Amino acid sequence: MSGRVVQELRLVGLGGANKIMAGEMSRLALRAFDDYRLPEPRKQGQGSVSYPFDPKLAALAVRYHRTSARVLWDLYCSDAGRLEPLYDDLLALIANDERAWAWNGASFSVSAYNVDEFAAGERQIVGVVKNAIIAGLAKRGMQASVNPERPDLHIGARLYEGKLYVSLDLAGRPMHQRGYRQMSGPAPLREDLAALLVMWSRFNAKTEALVDPMAGTGTIAIEAACLAKARPVWQSGRGPACAVIPAMKEFVADRAKPLFTDTEPLIVANEQEAVAFRALSANLLTAGCESSVITHNGDFSALSADRVRSLISERGGDPDCGVIVSNPPYGERLQQEGAQLNNLYRRLGDYCHEFRGWRAAFLVANPDFERAFGGRPRKKKPMRNGPLQGFLYLYDLG
Repeated sequence: MSGRVVQELRLVGLGGANKIMAGEMSRLALRAFDDYRLPEPRKQGQGSVSYPFDPKLAALAVRYHRTSARVLWDLYCSDAGRLEPLYDDLLALIANDERAWAWNGASFSVSAYNVDEFAAGERQIVGVVKNAIIAGLAKRGMQASVNPERPDLHIGARLYEGKLYVSLDLAGRPMHQRGYRQMSGPAPLREDLAALLVMWSRFNAKTEALVDPMAGTGTIAIEAACLAKARPVWQSGRGPACAVIPAMKEFVADRAKPLFTDTEPLIVANEQEAVAFRALSANLLTAGCESSVITHNGDFSALSADRVRSLISERGGDPDCGVIVSNPPYGERLQQEGAQLNNLYRRLGDYCHEFRGWRAAFLVANPDFERAFGGRPRKKKPMRNGPLQGFLYLYDLG
């Protein structure tokens, strides 16, 4: 047999997000647990970090970790390169596994990801994993059924470094589906990517204000407010799927509360377009962040640096400490002309450089941005936004 039982908590995110995901996990664990030493994560590729599985750590991640796209419990791993030995591996592993990740009468679905290098197709892999789960659990005296629409258990098969991993998706859906986005604009930023951008900016909500001059429907502002207080990820009535898993029930049964209740973030969100501004206001209410975010409707140039500093002072903050974080338009989906975009980037650069002593962080998928914005970024990191290849930029504003 070329397979083995795995007992790991895996955070899956965007390519290049490993360090940021690990940093957020460390921050959460330090606040949530007394005398708990988070082990050094194991990294696979550019978008995955793993820890030894601990149900309380898994519950923490699935309830609070905002920069991950998936939170998984890795169960099994097989080196098999063909379907028949893969089935044999999984059948033997499941039949002899005493962990309480399933129960009699449970329903499940299976999805396959990143399996192009396997000798068989995605649908064949899914079929083999389904059959092995049903047969393996039957040997343990449990009946299980396939339910692709409303399963109790969401199981994924993924290739990492030539090995096929079978994992439980603890959330049961992508982590970016928070539930607060009631309205969105034509080019919405995914929630986990917005959180990653905020983390990249090194926003310290205890000492700094955050300004988004082109806030759209408010995703960056909301994620910044939620990260500052470590608010629960799930804003809708439906919590993570792992609440029904026997091994996890006692760790996710209680209602999650913010971890950093002593932090009161100060965020300013500006949006010019009227429809997007209405969506911004509605989404802030749904997310419960309206008290942390000052909103302004108009061109960002009308919200001068002096006005922003005055707003910060009125709220008791330090006007000399802050960060500008934004996801400016790229032109790909909003159909701006190149000259129009370059002018916008130049205006944004001039505006930001009025905030001396601050920092600025952007996610942009347009090669003209850096030249038009002006100045040299202190850090620049490749980062995709959906199908678009872009960069994370971090500037010191002088």
